[in-house]
Amino acid sequence: MGPRKLSAFDATLLVVGGIVGVGIFYNPSRIAAAVPDPGWYLALWVFGALVAVHAALVFAELGAAYPQAGGWYVFLRAAFGPFPAFLFAFVVLGVVATGASAVMMEICVANLAGIVPGVGPPGTAAGQVAGAVILVLVTALALAGVKAGALLQNGCTLIKLAAIAALALGAWIVFEPGSVQPTPPPPPPEGGLGAGALRALLPIFFAYGGWQMVCYVAPEVRDPSRTLPRAILLGVAIVAAAYLAINAGYLRVLGLGGLAADPAFAGEFARRTLGPTGGEILRAAMGVSALGVCVVTILTSPWLFVAMAREGLFFERFGRLHPRTGAPVAALCVQLTLALGYWLWGGAGFLVDNVVFVEWIFHGLVAAAFLRLRRLPGASWPFRSRFGTWAAWVYLLTATAVVAGNLQGDAVWIGGVVLALGAIVYRPWRALVARRAVGSAS
Repeated sequence: MGPRKLSAFDATLLVVGGIVGVGIFYNPSRIAAAVPDPGWYLALWVFGALVAVHAALVFAELGAAYPQAGGWYVFLRAAFGPFPAFLFAFVVLGVVATGASAVMMEICVANLAGIVPGVGPPGTAAGQVAGAVILVLVTALALAGVKAGALLQNGCTLIKLAAIAALALGAWIVFEPGSVQPTPPPPPPEGGLGAGALRALLPIFFAYGGWQMVCYVAPEVRDPSRTLPRAILLGVAIVAAAYLAINAGYLRVLGLGGLAADPAFAGEFARRTLGPTGGEILRAAMGVSALGVCVVTILTSPWLFVAMAREGLFFERFGRLHPRTGAPVAALCVQLTLALGYWLWGGAGFLVDNVVFVEWIFHGLVAAAFLRLRRLPGASWPFRSRFGTWAAWVYLLTATAVVAGNLQGDAVWIGGVVLALGAIVYRPWRALVARRAVGSAS
């Protein structure tokens, strides 16, 4: 009997779990400071939802047409060849996925410290050990197969959705307007609201990002050509509804000034809506939410190694799956090693923050890949939306605006160094993999 496949329910919750992390409890403060106007603030979240839906349409069509391990990597490889696909995998596996696992673990440990016995704050011996153990245990669960990991992920996602629903409802049912003095909004940012809105796009899209994760494990989904489009579109719709509901609650309870003035606004919001224990409930929910994102990342990202190995861009053994569980054992072990390295180093947050904008270069490239692949003669598109081409152009133009609007500060040179390093090692790496392949065959 082969490994169990992911159902439509699993795939949908994987999409939701890959998107909803802890950004919705942090990023609104940055966004409110960038656009201190309630209308602009909500309009940006609506705009983010619309872009996410357009991007989801692109990935839904591509996922149905190319239901292969590696997802995003496969789309870039089919449209533009191995070099940009390799650069994408280099950035994601080298920094974004593995570094983000460490960042999410730091948030998880920080919020569960004092709630879960044996878990200490990050930076302490108890915290370091707890984070490392959790990373190892999640990887061990992934080694048992995608379905086994999905069960934990489903639980985390349902808990985080329940927490968001409770907070949003509390804002309208429990909180009494006028019970606290509102904080005045900050002055308009330098350059006006338009310039602030452009800077606010990256944290908004970061909060909405993650719909692509399920495409990495496409072969592990039942009937992927039919299931992937439904899961991606439904998952994004669920997240958009949850985000708009909670942001309306933020404005009702804290006001724009309260959001902008306090980066840790979520704790005060929880206390006003859920009572004295609201802060502890929020901490637990944030810890579980961060754990859920970590599970999704660990579960899906190694399949990029599988895709690269099958394309001759990584060692052949990384393309092999366990005969019973179907897990990419070698890929999971290497990913765990990198994630543990970032976790013990403790500086992953700085690196990830400054490389995230580079990922949006590849968002633009996948939109361009869609437009190119759609024109290929004889291509099979099991799911084809009438809005597909329009969606790709919106996605492409938005990605271009995000990258252009964030070409400043540390992100430019740090992200540029990571990309340049990938470009430098590309040819020597291909030669090394080819020599190893010849050596193992002889």
